[in-house]
Amino acid sequence: MKRKRVSLILAGILAVSMVAVAGCGAPESEAAGGSAAEPSVSTEEEAAPETEGPVSEAKGPGSEEGPGPGEGPGSGPAQGEAVNVDSTLSFDDAVATELTVSVDGTETKVTMYEDCYVTNPTNVAMIPNVEGVDQKISVYVPENATADSPIIFSVNNAGWIMDAYNARTQVEDGKSYVSTSDDDMIGMALSRGYVIVSHGARSRGDNATTDGKYVSHSPATMTDTKAAIRYLRNNADKLPAGDPEKIVITGTSGGGALSTIISSSGNSEDYFESLYEIGAAGIEKNDDGTYTSTISDAVFATIAYCPINDLREADAAYEWTYRETRQRLVDEGLPSVDESTGETFQDPFNDVYTTEWMMTASAALSDRYSEYVNSLSLTKEDGSALTSDNLAQGIIDLLNKEFAKTAEEIGTEQMLADLAGNADYSGQNTTGVYNSSSEGWKDFLTMDDDGVPYIADEEALQEFFYFVARNQTLKVACAFSNAGVIEGGLASVSGFNEDSLFGTEEYPYSAYEFYSWDNDSVKGNGCGLDDTGLTWDEFMETEEGQAFALQMQMASPIPYLTSTENGESAAHWYVRHGVRDRDTSFALQTVLYYALSNDKSIEDLDFGFAWLQPHAGDYDVQEAYAWLESILS
Repeated sequence: MKRKRVSLILAGILAVSMVAVAGCGAPESEAAGGSAAEPSVSTEEEAAPETEGPVSEAKGPGSEEGPGPGEGPGSGPAQGEAVNVDSTLSFDDAVATELTVSVDGTETKVTMYEDCYVTNPTNVAMIPNVEGVDQKISVYVPENATADSPIIFSVNNAGWIMDAYNARTQVEDGKSYVSTSDDDMIGMALSRGYVIVSHGARSRGDNATTDGKYVSHSPATMTDTKAAIRYLRNNADKLPAGDPEKIVITGTSGGGALSTIISSSGNSEDYFESLYEIGAAGIEKNDDGTYTSTISDAVFATIAYCPINDLREADAAYEWTYRETRQRLVDEGLPSVDESTGETFQDPFNDVYTTEWMMTASAALSDRYSEYVNSLSLTKEDGSALTSDNLAQGIIDLLNKEFAKTAEEIGTEQMLADLAGNADYSGQNTTGVYNSSSEGWKDFLTMDDDGVPYIADEEALQEFFYFVARNQTLKVACAFSNAGVIEGGLASVSGFNEDSLFGTEEYPYSAYEFYSWDNDSVKGNGCGLDDTGLTWDEFMETEEGQAFALQMQMASPIPYLTSTENGESAAHWYVRHGVRDRDTSFALQTVLYYALSNDKSIEDLDFGFAWLQPHAGDYDVQEAYAWLESILS
């Protein structure tokens, strides 16, 4: 495993003003799977102490208190107890609710345990707005679970914003689940006796504490997720079932990205200060200002779908992938596509993002991504360097590997039928508005001597990118960081995008890549050349810029995967990105693949571009959990 290193000091940019709260009550609205616990009314003595971090030493594995592993659901907390902030973070304080579900037609008992996973939660409700604190955890224990059962840790984080406790993955009382479906992860997990865990966390957005400080910027989402993992390990001897050494984190899109970050940065000291501030288990502050960890937040495995990872470079990677396609679409004057109906329409952003601006931004971002890829010092399977000159071939290689696998599974005839508009494959609508029956269609596939389809060269790859873009409108340039690029433009329509994941506690967002920073046009937002007088490259040389760089680093798996000293990687990885997915780029995912394959501490990597899948997840439950069973055995 990789060694840890001493982290940089976060300076003022990551300082978080926490408001100690008396209880960690559930939201007022009823949670699926049973009534949520009423917010606790605590006495002054019960309130979380106002001292920094954990008050008492966290109880690690081996404690003699509480029920032992495998004693069965119901041996822990009594039902109906208030959910309070507990200075020891003991599972004894969790609230238990008995659920009854159907799994493959058989009645199954599941016990849901709810608790606060930090001693100093922030007094802020996340989106969607609900009463109470979101830093809570749910542990779902089916009656067939044992002490050896893996723990499926399901994270949401859709759009890097949907982390509210009410939006977590939930086992619903009275619901029917099946283990034979390709899109029922819960049914599969319950049928095998796996423990399911989900949590609420801080996420990006305009979420300020009562004193007006923005506390949800990076690394808040990652820190909270690590704290939830530490809570499980802190209670290894108290959990009624489930092995905290077999945590499998899984999510889609932003949740896929979060899964990759957690799975690559285990026990990194970069996060220790922020973990200490919220009172996570197993973090102590030393007299010299450094931090010591006594509990691990590394995980066993991940199942990640379409991870929008490495947000620092996501805009640049997107334009590197789609620059030629974007120009082709502009030249053809094609309208946009309604993603829900498939109908074409005139994009309202055409008046905001002019063609000239769009292509100028695309060219600048694409060039910068070439520099970035060359700086990573990654190698391909044959030992040659991965560079911007052969990245396209790397994408082709991965696509062709998946096409050969698909041809073996469903046959070339079915693949060609899918491309002609068959809407029945895998339950996904593959018709789109542009298929092999469309006027102007150019095949991007060639057949080898055995009738297996493949992409022959970079010209065919560009036809593939065009196919993807014709079926779902490309994002604008500066796809992820554009809040201040044009005042009154995209930000006024769709919010702050991922810009609100970054910045200081005084401002709701910050531009976070060179083009959006240098071209920021909103005065008074605390970022950009216009406000600071510094270009992005100049700003990054300052103390504040270095702290900002660390903030961005903690929201990406790549720096941890490419380091031999910082962060412990999960041993097992299953990653999927859909062949029709235009929400992030094939370049970004291909670089992720090579970063994973270059990490020698990773024992097992199953990476694929899933045939004709869109931006989605949990569409191959049978395959994914067969893979998990294989590594568990």
